[in-house]
This record gives sequence, C-alpha cells and structure tokens, in this order.
Amino acid sequence: MSPRRLALLRLAAAAAFVLLLARLVQLQVGQGAQLRQASEQNRIRLLPQPAPRGMILDRAGRVLASNRPAFMVTMLPHPAPARRRAVERELEPLLGLARGALERRFGAARMASGEAVAVAEDVDYRTVARVEEHAAFLPGVSVQAVPVRCYPYGALAAHALGYVGEVDREELARLAGQGYRQGDRLGKSGVERAAEGWLRGREGGWQVEVDARGRVTRELGEVAPRQGRPVVLTLDLPVQQAAEAGLRGRRGAAVALDPQTGELLALCSSPGFDPNWFARGLQGAQWRYLNGRARPQQNRALAGRYEPGSVFKIITAAAALEAGQVEVGSRFFCPGYFRLGRWQFGCWRQGGHGPISFLEGVAQSCNVVFMTLGRRVGAAGLAEMAHRFGLGQTTGVELGSESRGLVPDPGWKREHRHQPWYPGDTCQMAIGQGDLLLTPLQAAVEVAAVANGGRRVRPHLLKQAGGDRVPAPDPQPLGLRPETVSLLQQGLEAVVAQGTGQALGHLGVRVAGKTGTAQNPHGPAHAWFVGYAPAPRPRVAVAVLVEGGGHGGATAGPIAGRMISAALRLEGEGARHQH
Repeated sequence: MSPRRLALLRLAAAAAFVLLLARLVQLQVGQGAQLRQASEQNRIRLLPQPAPRGMILDRAGRVLASNRPAFMVTMLPHPAPARRRAVERELEPLLGLARGALERRFGAARMASGEAVAVAEDVDYRTVARVEEHAAFLPGVSVQAVPVRCYPYGALAAHALGYVGEVDREELARLAGQGYRQGDRLGKSGVERAAEGWLRGREGGWQVEVDARGRVTRELGEVAPRQGRPVVLTLDLPVQQAAEAGLRGRRGAAVALDPQTGELLALCSSPGFDPNWFARGLQGAQWRYLNGRARPQQNRALAGRYEPGSVFKIITAAAALEAGQVEVGSRFFCPGYFRLGRWQFGCWRQGGHGPISFLEGVAQSCNVVFMTLGRRVGAAGLAEMAHRFGLGQTTGVELGSESRGLVPDPGWKREHRHQPWYPGDTCQMAIGQGDLLLTPLQAAVEVAAVANGGRRVRPHLLKQAGGDRVPAPDPQPLGLRPETVSLLQQGLEAVVAQGTGQALGHLGVRVAGKTGTAQNPHGPAHAWFVGYAPAPRPRVAVAVLVEGGGHGGATAGPIAGRMISAALRLEGEGARHQH
C-alpha cells in the first residue's frame, strides 16, 4: 500500500474514532440520566392490587354488598411486539379465548404502557391450574387473588344497590385526574354509583424487576391496598323482602318510606336482575334477558311513568278542600255517570252510588264526586295542587335517572297536542286519567304528605357514609290548612275501613290508603295502592303499582299489606315474609 493511501486510511480511522467518542460523550453526559431512567423502566414493572370496595349495609347493619376472593390472570407487557403476541397466542386457548382476542381487546398501546393488564377476571380453579402448568411458556403472566363484588341476596334490591363494571372511555375522560385507569371497576348504577367516592378504595400493588424475557426476578416493594369505606342505607331488609315476594312474577314497583323523614325502607322494581352477573361477566343468556322486552334493568319505581287513576283523587280532594268547594257535610248524587253537555263519563260502579257524602265518595272512590269537584276547581287548580305534592318533578332521591312524570295543563296541551283544553280534560284529570303520569316513588311521597300532616319529604337512601351520618333533607310544608289534612286523613281511613281498600282491614292495625285502577292504553288496567300505618301515628307509607294488575284493592293492596306488616313487625301473614 502506498504511503499516500496509508495516510488517508489513518485519517479516516481517526475521524471515525472522533465521531464515536463524541457520540459516547453525548450519550453519557447529555442523555445519561434519561437513558438510565428508560433502562430502569424497561426492567421494572408494576403489578397493581385492586382494593376491596366498601360494604353496603341495611339500616340494621345487615350486609347487602360485600366482596369475595377470586382469581385474576394478569400479563406484564413485553416491549417487543412479536414476543408479546407469542405469549398471547399461548395464553388465549388456556383462557378459552379466540385467537387475537387479547390484542383486539387491549390494543398495543395499553399492552406497552409498562403496567400489568388484567386479561381474565374471576377465573375458576381449572383455568388457574392450566395457566400455572404452562407458566414456563408464559413469561410475565401471573395469577393473583383479588376481591370481587358480591351481593349475598342476589337480585334483592338490585335497582337500589346497582352494580359495578369496568370503566369505559367516556367515564375515563369524565373522571380524568381522579386516578381511574383502563381496566378499573366503578359503580355503574344505584348506590354503587351514587356512593362511589366512599365505596372506592385505594389501589395497592407490587413493584417488581423483570428480566429480558419478561420473567419476574425479584420484588422491589409493596403498597397494601386500602378498602373503601362502608355505606349504611335506610333500607330495611325485611320490608324489602316483603315487597320482592309480593311482586315476584309480576311487573311493577313497590316503595316504602318513613313519612316523617323520607327514609326509604324498601325500593323494589320487578322484574329484576342479579348484580352478581356483572361481577362474573355476562353470559349470552343473561345478556339477552337484560336486553329483552321485560326491561329488567329499568328502575320502575323511579323511572316508570304510569297513569295514576284514583290515586290522584287525593290531589283533587285537597284542591277542592283548599278552594272551599267541598266540606265534610257536602252531599252528591251518583247516577252512575257524569254528564257534561252531550258527553257522559261513567262511574266505575254500574248503576251508581246514589246519594253519597264527601267522605263516602272518597271511601268508595266515586268518579262522579271527583269529576264534580274537578270541574269546580278547574284544571289550573288541580295542576297547582299536584305540583305542591311533588308531582311533575323529580323527588331528588340520590340514585338519579328519575322521571319527572307529567302534570298536564292547558298550556302543555297547546304546545304538545296542538289542541285546546276541553272541560272533559278536566274531568279526566280529576280522576287520574288522560295525560297524567307519575312514578311509584312520587305516589309514595304524595301519600306520605297526608300521613305526616301536610309536609313533602325528600326520599333518600344514604343513612351513613364512611362512618359519618348523612343529614336527612328537611321536609317542605305544603301550606295546607289543618282542616284539609284532617279530612284527607279521615277519607283515607274510610277507604280501608269501609271502602275499596278493605283487603287491608285484617292487619290488626289502623291503615289509611287509596286504591287505584288506572286505564292502560296498552293492555289491562294497572293496579295501585298507596297508604300508611298506623293511622294515628304513621311510621310507614307505601306505594304499590302492578302493571296490568286490574283492581288495585285486590292486587296491589295485599302486597302493600305485606310491606306494612314487615315494617311494623306485625304477627301473621306479613311477618312470615320477613325471612
């Protein structure tokens, strides 16, 4: 080689060495800290440990929701996509998953986040054994014991308690900054959602070191999870059980509350569902049931809108008494129909009630009496009194997803029906028909206002949260005269003593109430009963609605009797349904 070429070669080698040295200095000095951090992150992984949710208890401390131990399969992400997919292909058949299911479910971004991902939850012992047997071929895959939400009474009070599920994208965006991550579980409905801030615990976990193949080599540290705080509800388990037993096999709703405070003793919607299904993962048959025509996930007590029928006659009577259009000595004549111009509206009793007093009209639910009173008061007077009692507006219960119902008036009809308000509309409204709609919870608040002397309570479920008492909302006075309340109470007692609600006369306690048989444009009439007991000093108010149940006294009344018996701990038929 010529001296000239040798010199050029030496020069090139020297230049390469200088460039290499400069790069090493840059990596060591300029990017050293960053690269050291990246190196640590590549070999250190976090194994999260979910926290048990706080327990949900009834008013006597009986457990309505707790946690049970279960197994969860987790997978540490591998930085090499090919390596990660190889582990997924090995794991999927062991978990009973289709090929590619893990990649489709979690995506490359989530699997490359550096944290362990729960790939299967609440797995059985056989699956655990299969995974453990193949552990040598599953680097980064482990089985953890974790708490899973458990409802010991199954479907009991499902709509009140709610259920938990995996957080979705919308919830993640809404809860940004509160520590939720993909794969976490949170309350989706009911108390589980309303009390999420108390029930949610603090997640723990292990920090581990892994080798190049993703195998755990040592544990670096542990933070123990902290269980969520307990929540005590106002619900009374025996009353809830009585309501559920009475509605079993029927569609409808039942509510019981303390008429003095608004504490809900029972909140039942039928048909229901088992919230344990969501903890285990829905199966095909369960999914089809939940999305079927029976609409079991709808909380009929809060969101069901029904024609009230004669239950609304409490409002009509209150409006007429307050307006001075009727008094205790007022007399009426019922020929079996109410004539309005060339139109006739029938009374439910063929042949009529004949001469009848006001209190007898309440007891016998005479349509002629109440149409007469409705015409005297007018549509505006009926609507104003309905709003005073809380109809046409939400009650404010903590669960949300509550319907306002509907109290129509001439302005509403012009806007929505594009028709004028006719005198016949007032007659229909006075007996709870036409466009009127209310929820069973609103009906319970309505009758509670009569029971407690004229105050509208706000129904609520939370009694204690995290060890602290939850203040009860103050009742709102309706502004009724004492004479009005007294006559309403006398009339509702007469319903059970000698009128359409005599099916509850056997309970051994004075019961006041109102039956209702509401016309249903989609099928048989709905059956209603609202009432309270004991009549002199009420401790429980109830509302029962049975879809297509026919006569309220015959169908809804006995269910209400069970609930009253359970609430007052009476002996006999109702008490047997407490257990």
